[in-house]
Amino acid sequence: MCADISPTSTPPRKKLRNRKSQLKVVFDTNALYVLPKSLGSASDLVRQEIVSLITEPKYPDLDISWYLPEVVRHERQYQMQTEALRLRGAIDKIERLLGHNLALTDQALVDRVRAKIDEKKIELGLEELALDHTLVDWPALIHAAEYRIPPFEAGEKEKGFRDALVAESFLQLVDGSPKTPAICRVVLVTADVLLSRAVNARITGSPNAHVLSNIEELRGLINTIVSNVGEEFISQIKPKAAKLFFVSAEDKDTLFYKENVRDQLKNKFGTLLQAPPEGTTFREDGTWRIGGPNFSRKEGRRILWTSRIEIEVEAGRLVNEESISGAGYSTVATGLTPYTFPAPQGQSVANAFAQYFIPNTVLTPEQMSVGASGSSVNLSDWTKYPPSFAVSQQKRVVTHKGKDVFEILWSTEITVAKELKKAKIEDIKHIGLSCQSI
Repeated sequence: MCADISPTSTPPRKKLRNRKSQLKVVFDTNALYVLPKSLGSASDLVRQEIVSLITEPKYPDLDISWYLPEVVRHERQYQMQTEALRLRGAIDKIERLLGHNLALTDQALVDRVRAKIDEKKIELGLEELALDHTLVDWPALIHAAEYRIPPFEAGEKEKGFRDALVAESFLQLVDGSPKTPAICRVVLVTADVLLSRAVNARITGSPNAHVLSNIEELRGLINTIVSNVGEEFISQIKPKAAKLFFVSAEDKDTLFYKENVRDQLKNKFGTLLQAPPEGTTFREDGTWRIGGPNFSRKEGRRILWTSRIEIEVEAGRLVNEESISGAGYSTVATGLTPYTFPAPQGQSVANAFAQYFIPNTVLTPEQMSVGASGSSVNLSDWTKYPPSFAVSQQKRVVTHKGKDVFEILWSTEITVAKELKKAKIEDIKHIGLSCQSI
């Protein structure tokens, strides 16, 4: 027997299924790849940091889609293709040496690069973002090119057309996506300042669209979304975190100086910091650049952050330069035995001579002595020795420039009033060395 249902009664509601939030990530070429320390890795479509991010365990409440604009894919393909063809001469030499045709024609190399990119796209789940040309405001784009409006670069020559196509591709994806941030966010990752400026000017009315400058910022956004702490909450406390970790070289009352982060990093990664990139014989580290904090996760009352340190690197090879003038001798004789020693660039022969024979000591010419016997050397007699005793000096030639990147994981305790205190270092890890031939 069926129960009567009143016409005014409300039918039971169906239980709504939780919908995953969407995040659509678009990569520009400069975010996608930077030539690393070895030319061999130029065969990679994306750098390892992005591969690690894409292949990390999936988030149960967040669906992430990864996009390459069509123009970015072809730009990267062109770079890889150019590098492959640059090695054509080496292949020819191998063929002559072996007396065998390896069948690696220019077209075969180009085809293999295209196949490599297609394989990597499938492996990583990268979607190619095609540009709908009919939706582009071409008169406006042409006007921007004519008057060097971002992303076009000011100057005599017009630069920025590919960046303009990246911008149009990204904006079309924004227009075709849900507008509510809780449902869908669309992000462009680019380090290009003019492209960022151009896109930001056109997404002011789209709260679901963002432009991020690097992968670290992207990771921070992902961590914010999946932690359920709220973007507004993080945006309120992030400036406070920035003042805690590092402000300037003059402000020593920050975590960077209190916990001697520089020394910690050197002690932990001393060997890496001394290792020259592949194909070079020396390395010189320059300026340390310290980035702002990015949210990592929340554990109870502690907020964990990451801050990156980028160390500028120059590397190259030692090139021999002969010096046979009296003042440039690198070989002198004491008694009957000739001594050969290095004469570093920019250093007087007298000081180099003293440092070679008496380590860690810099003496005046009058104080110098040589060997265990301690026999004195009269520097005025150096020019008496024949040029056959002169040897080559070594000059440092910089061939590569880049950066070595490290990530500092640190934490703070948050109070009820949203103040941060008790900051401490949790871990330091090496992200990678990227050097490009100059």
